[in-house]
Amino acid sequence: MNGLTGLQPQRVFQFFESICRIPHGSGNVSALVDYCVQFAEEQGLSWTRDSSNNLVIRKSGSIGYENSDVLILQGHTDMVCEKDTGVEFDFEKDSIVPFVDGDWIRANGTTLGGDNGIAIAMCLALLEDNSLEHPPLEVLFTSDEEVGMLGAFAFDCRNLSGHKLINLDSEREGVLMCSCAGGANVHSIVPIQRESKSLPQITLEISGLKSGHSGVEIDKGRANANVLMARVLNAIAEKTSCQLAELNGGTRETAIAPKSKAILFVPANEIDMVLHIAASIGESLKKEYASTEPDLTVATEVRPEKEALILTVPCTKRVVQLLLALPDGVQAMSMDMLGLVQTSVNFGVLELHEQELFLSHSVCSSMTTQKKWVLDRVKAAVTLAGGDTDISGNYPGWAYNPSSVVKDTIVNAYRSLFGVDAKIDAVHAGIECGLFADSIEDLDCVSIGPDMEDVHTSRERLSISSVQRTYMLLKKVLKDSK
Repeated sequence: MNGLTGLQPQRVFQFFESICRIPHGSGNVSALVDYCVQFAEEQGLSWTRDSSNNLVIRKSGSIGYENSDVLILQGHTDMVCEKDTGVEFDFEKDSIVPFVDGDWIRANGTTLGGDNGIAIAMCLALLEDNSLEHPPLEVLFTSDEEVGMLGAFAFDCRNLSGHKLINLDSEREGVLMCSCAGGANVHSIVPIQRESKSLPQITLEISGLKSGHSGVEIDKGRANANVLMARVLNAIAEKTSCQLAELNGGTRETAIAPKSKAILFVPANEIDMVLHIAASIGESLKKEYASTEPDLTVATEVRPEKEALILTVPCTKRVVQLLLALPDGVQAMSMDMLGLVQTSVNFGVLELHEQELFLSHSVCSSMTTQKKWVLDRVKAAVTLAGGDTDISGNYPGWAYNPSSVVKDTIVNAYRSLFGVDAKIDAVHAGIECGLFADSIEDLDCVSIGPDMEDVHTSRERLSISSVQRTYMLLKKVLKDSK
């Protein structure tokens, strides 16, 4: 099916398709917020927008619900911008064209933006429907969630009157997220030394990895291309006098790096050795990740001799040793909730610039002390390599509330509609509920959402039937929130 015409609930998918037409990557959400403001004005609803592009739309309670507790519905307006190699697409200008594949909505070679565009679409549909029974609503759309929850950090929660909140940024239907990890981003800068030399070049590229969300998929055994690159480069640097010229991997802290590329300058008599080592390590990695990364590829290409400014041999070895020493992946599992990751770190971005090496990590933990431990480990490795670190987006975790009225309302509504019990869970990722709970006294909040898979990758897909059930659930919860 071309487009989403004919899908039910009709207005939800019409709004979602309209949202897809508007470029709204992180840092570029103004046009989408403009669209939501125009919607609010056409509906005669009050709204406020701050300088960080956070938007609140308010709607009075329906007849009989005028004095009910205010309910906050919340999602974020930005999306992750990833695309397949060779796909011609400009996220600053081009419209995503969603298509239907069975029960799934996808995009052609790019992220879809279901995370979190479907939340915006459902909220707009709810606000538009004057036949619904509902309490007073405050619908909050935050900006730039995907790059450290910047909008939520900047938002003044005194602009909200409600103390009950449903976040719509979860990705598993029937699972109520009632607790989340805290986290922080670490940006590191390491000075480098270059010299002018003329030598043959070898490009080394690691690709074909599944990637995924650094919180949700961190325990799935998926490979991080930056980590694999460190292993290959270390094996080469141990036995040759190779020198790095270029090095790049990953695009964001919150995505497991899907590919990494290096350009090495190598003496002619060491070319065969480098190719042999890369091939040998590549085969070993394919065996290690045969189950989780069947498309893993380690490719090399010899290029003609060229004069260029390249890292000195000692600097190359120092950089490679740093990359090898940096932590990545699951660091600790919860002793209280079976199967829940407690602490992790993702080596998300690797960039070799003209005068410095830039590194970016995302650290998540439900224990503040372990979060600090991992942050200290990254800092220690970078310091030993002569670099500096900067910690940003340091956000709190969100503790489980066993007496949550919002949770109980959703659980009862889910059982009433579908005849089964929803699952209560925690997520090993940062969600904005943590920030709101830290700023709004006695906030009662829960995070829900429809089924989505492979978010933050070009394989992202959104379940149509799950959206239908989730929207039905939201309408029931509104009705039951008198």
